[in-house]
Amino acid sequence: MQQIRTVHVHDEARNEDFCGNSIKTTKYEFWNFIPKNLFEQFHRFANCYFMAMALLQTIPGLSPTGRWTSFVPLSVVLLCTMIKDAYEDINRRISDRETNNRVAHVLRNGVFVDVPWKSVKTGDVIKVNNMEQFPCDILIYSICPMEKKSGENLCYVETSQLDGETNLKIRIANAETSRFTSPLDFENKRMKIECEMANNRLYKFEGTLTMENGKKISLSPDNICLRGSSLKNTQNIIGVAVYTGNDTKFMRNTKKTPHKMSNIERLTNRLVLMVLGVQLFLVTCCDIGLMIWTSEQQPKAWYIFPKAREHDIGFILFGGFKGFFTILILLTNLIPVSLYVSIEATKLIQGSMISKDLEMYHEETDTRANVRSCALNEDLGQINYIFSDKTGTLTENKMNLLKISINGKVYDITDPQITNGNWRQTEDSNEILQFLLLLSLCHTVIPERSSKETNGAQDNTIYHSSSPDEIALVKAAKFLGVEFLDKTTHQANVKILEEFTLKYDLLDCIEFSSERKRQSVILRNERGEIILYTKGADSVMFPLLNPESNHLPSTLQHLDRFGSTGLRTLVCAMRVLDENEYQLWHEEYEKAKTSLDNRKEKIESVATKIEKDLLLCGATGIEDKLQEGVADTIYNLRLAGINIWVLTGDKMETAINIGYSCELLGSSMKLLKVEGETYDAVERHLTHCLAQLKESTFSKLDNSDVISSEYALVIDGEKMELVFSHQNLIDLFLHVSIKCKSVICCRVSPKQKADIVLLIKNNVESVTLAIGDGANDCNMIQSAHVGIGISGLEGLAAVNVSDYSIAQFRFLKKLLLVHGRWSYRRVSKLVLYCFYKNSVLFLTQMWYIFFNGFSGTSIHDKWNITMYNLLFSGIPIVVFAVLDRDVSSKSANMFPELYFQGRKNRFFNWKVFISWIVNSIFHSLVCFFVPYLAFAESKFPDGQDIDAQTIGIVMYTCAVLVITMKLAIETSTWTWINFLTYGLSIALWPIYLFFYGSTFQMFRRRAPIVNESYDISQRYRIIFTAQFWLVVLLVVITCCIRDIFWKWWIRYFQTKKLYYLVQSLQHESITRDHIAHEMPFIDKEEMRPPTISLKSRSLSTRLSYFKEKVFSYFGTVSRKKYSEFE
Repeated sequence: MQQIRTVHVHDEARNEDFCGNSIKTTKYEFWNFIPKNLFEQFHRFANCYFMAMALLQTIPGLSPTGRWTSFVPLSVVLLCTMIKDAYEDINRRISDRETNNRVAHVLRNGVFVDVPWKSVKTGDVIKVNNMEQFPCDILIYSICPMEKKSGENLCYVETSQLDGETNLKIRIANAETSRFTSPLDFENKRMKIECEMANNRLYKFEGTLTMENGKKISLSPDNICLRGSSLKNTQNIIGVAVYTGNDTKFMRNTKKTPHKMSNIERLTNRLVLMVLGVQLFLVTCCDIGLMIWTSEQQPKAWYIFPKAREHDIGFILFGGFKGFFTILILLTNLIPVSLYVSIEATKLIQGSMISKDLEMYHEETDTRANVRSCALNEDLGQINYIFSDKTGTLTENKMNLLKISINGKVYDITDPQITNGNWRQTEDSNEILQFLLLLSLCHTVIPERSSKETNGAQDNTIYHSSSPDEIALVKAAKFLGVEFLDKTTHQANVKILEEFTLKYDLLDCIEFSSERKRQSVILRNERGEIILYTKGADSVMFPLLNPESNHLPSTLQHLDRFGSTGLRTLVCAMRVLDENEYQLWHEEYEKAKTSLDNRKEKIESVATKIEKDLLLCGATGIEDKLQEGVADTIYNLRLAGINIWVLTGDKMETAINIGYSCELLGSSMKLLKVEGETYDAVERHLTHCLAQLKESTFSKLDNSDVISSEYALVIDGEKMELVFSHQNLIDLFLHVSIKCKSVICCRVSPKQKADIVLLIKNNVESVTLAIGDGANDCNMIQSAHVGIGISGLEGLAAVNVSDYSIAQFRFLKKLLLVHGRWSYRRVSKLVLYCFYKNSVLFLTQMWYIFFNGFSGTSIHDKWNITMYNLLFSGIPIVVFAVLDRDVSSKSANMFPELYFQGRKNRFFNWKVFISWIVNSIFHSLVCFFVPYLAFAESKFPDGQDIDAQTIGIVMYTCAVLVITMKLAIETSTWTWINFLTYGLSIALWPIYLFFYGSTFQMFRRRAPIVNESYDISQRYRIIFTAQFWLVVLLVVITCCIRDIFWKWWIRYFQTKKLYYLVQSLQHESITRDHIAHEMPFIDKEEMRPPTISLKSRSLSTRLSYFKEKVFSYFGTVSRKKYSEFE
């Protein structure tokens, strides 16, 4: 028994338990912003780690680098994130204030008064005028149309801000409430609304209205106007607030999409933990060294340990305990504090660049690409699987009726036999008329007639409907002479051949749903006959037809022919109802409509009692053209090694034909159609399919499956339902599907789409992408690693739950092959470089430990350490990660094979990470030992010794120059911004030294107590010596020569790699034809189809099952042969 919400009309006291109409989308209040934001930021492990280190540094005598070297960089990172969050929250607060202060017209003390939206309460009587937005979810009581028509009790609503659909929708007022047109009608009336509890189902509403006389009236979604929609072409409506504020369906649908984490982010988190583990290991080793050194040196260095007794174990252990934390603080920055803030800043700018790309701008709809989740930019460069809807995604979703089948004959819509009214002279004239009447009356289309006069007879009628198919059918019927004129709540009118008008009483309408896959309308014609018209998918319509219907076999053939040419098909049928039969059914139907428990199921159950023994009227074939550039996009994505699946609700023949049209299927490809109605039959057929694929994949059954270039799998929703109900079939389907080059799943429901995506996502080592344009694609989009919505004719439902949105499928090519690939490489380099640059400098601290008795003394000044990430190394890498392009956009589009680097994770994996760390170790050794050996016994010209901290300045200078040069070597595209930031990062170091030294000198004069041995103003003099610059030059050359040589070698001598060949020739305006002669010699690794691996979960169980099934299928394979495959 579901819970019931009871709203008392115009009774504030009894509705006080409901929430107000004020909305709040902000995350913070002024008083809790700082603590709450910090609490959220400290959910990130790296921030907690650096805060722990900062707290350790505050303990006197523990930190070798002062008290602020961790706290200051951490504070800057936290502050940057805090400013970003505050900016976003302020914008939300401004938006909330504007919304809450809009004006609503509410009944107060017998008159309608203007109040802000936030003052509206549940149960209030509200008037909404033309062009105004609804302040809450309102039950319509009465309607005042623009033009008063007898019996018309409907209004027009636009829901573009709610679901993106720009077509007008009809909303109706019940006849019992239509008399409530003035404030006096509501005075002292005891009425209540009982409905479902607040929920997020935009298109569902169940409830009853109890009038003052006790009469109950059924309420449906047609009686509700939702917050976020606007009143159009209607003077005003009067209604009652049912849901307010956060209870409205609009607000219930504003929840955030599920949090998704990119592959690189997951690996980065593991790298942070690994580096922490290595750091703790090094600290432990150094701490052991400290205790050994102390025990050996204590008797000799009595002046260092004046209070310790000889061989004092307690003293040694205490020193080791203290030394552990001292060394830990010293090596804290092996984990880069600026890593995550650099990644976030980079992705934000990358997202902005994607949104501003004019090559992904659709001029016709004035729509740009939109980045709704920057966190997944790099995943766009690693996609293995694309799951695509068909209608509106691959096709235009602009329907045209091309073929009709009537009375066993097929007609083109432009056939002279039926155009211009010529169908009246055919022998099938009665059947054609009945068919056209069905098309004109069985729908939810709203005609809108323009107020502008036309010069000729041309009509300016605009049809609105949530279904483009319905508009196509109504337009086709009009073209053939049966025009739908208008419809009220109780009447529909059609004009026949511009000669006379037929009026029908509209008795009942059984709406279309994705579960029913059909729609029915019951009407009474002028002769008093009650007629049921039904249209729907052939799979559900044929079981409802009377077996004695004429021309069933020929119509089936026509449907197959329509589907094979790529047309969308519908079956139309009718039945004349007996008056008594209808009245009995109508009573049951009204009870189902007024039920508050399982209303939907009851309505569907009752509908089946009338939708039976139908007589076939005909069938339709509707064309939905491919979008521009779809075939080229799919071709290039396949060259990139991406596996593409099409998940559609269309019939199999239509889906297959579209597959050929868009080059998803090739002429040489063999189709594997899964057949069977039972578990055994489907299992047998899948096993047979697996056996057919054995030659190309059987040898790799144990680990990975190479996709065959010869097979495509086709399966429908009924078979998928069987597959998902048995684990054995799931495993079989997985192994068959990942071996096929293409997969088409037809007649699948929205839930099945999501289940298919999750099946691959959870069982195959891959990155998945789902793309669609309709509300039925939302689950699929949210289930994939990356979800892309297309802003098409089916509204913005898919866009609102997506991570990225584009206007056309063809833009997916550049989004993945260019922006995705660039983002993957850039973010990969950023993460690797952040670890590298910190290792280069802070490992010099590690090497110094071996020369200072493991004491943890720092060779670098504490403020130099603090400024390393803030001033000298933080900005250049962000610039690199935003602007660098290893290949041009043109080359990336021209050679989709380059995408393999992301798909195979070539830029960011454990091997690459270790190579960068090894390189950083080498560079840190050079940066430490060359200056140390050069200056260890040196003096200033005035005779003053060059101490360790002065040598540290040389090491620091070398590190800054080396890491900047390393970044310059990695840079492929140079702009003035690169030159500026790279140059500034180097130039700022001596400038900083000068000002830091001058400030220190000034402070020392004012506070003579400062020890002169720590005078930085004396140490920075080292940069004015020739020896300093010779050492720095030697270090930079030694560190960079290997990297320079390696880059030169792979670019100009590794030309068997397509990537390096394209890089070396791209500035010469090359095309594929220019290097066609090189293609036979290119390493086929780039050209090879993707290798897909099943996840290891319960793999042994699966393998044993498959081997048993495959061999049992052949029957003749011996156990000896079986052992050969082990």
